[in-house]
Amino acid sequence: MEQSNRSTWPVLSRYDQEHTSRIALPLGGVGTGTVSLGGRGNLQDWEIVNRPAKGFTPENTFFAIRTSAESGEPVLRALEGALPPQLYEGWRGSPAANAGLPRFRNHSFQSAYPFGMVLLDDPDVPVDVRLEAFNPLIPCEADLSGIPVAILRFVMTNKTVETLSASVCGSMQNFIGTDGSLGSPKANKN
Repeated sequence: MEQSNRSTWPVLSRYDQEHTSRIALPLGGVGTGTVSLGGRGNLQDWEIVNRPAKGFTPENTFFAIRTSAESGEPVLRALEGALPPQLYEGWRGSPAANAGLPRFRNHSFQSAYPFGMVLLDDPDVPVDVRLEAFNPLIPCEADLSGIPVAILRFVMTNKTVETLSASVCGSMQNFIGTDGSLGSPKANKN
């Protein structure tokens, strides 16, 4: 696992866990559609099918981590911070995407657009995780800024003296045919 110097990542604004629920940093090239990085490290507002879709998150879309040491059981978590209490309200349970997944207890958000960073930690997880995300925005360079890409980098720091094994995986449902407001997929298979 890589040790990285946090000071090389630009930061203009810092938000603690209590002030991250309304953060949505757009990722994606200018004019190519966006996916937003939420303040907890979640991906939200998938507006990539030529239509506004604030609030749309495809089902079963998340990143997760698995860590293990020779001396213990594996630890698994979604690479997101804890859901805020208001997302547990509702007669059918939480409306949040993947609400039942275990998450990191603590998170914070740091940014200097087009760069965003989510810091995740949990006393029950042997690593701290830093999610660094950015888009290709280069002022006055329309062609380079219009590349349809969002970059996510997960940096893990071992908090123990043991040697750990760690894996990061991503899951994304095939949502072709869904635009977040109209239309729905029909018989999509991954």
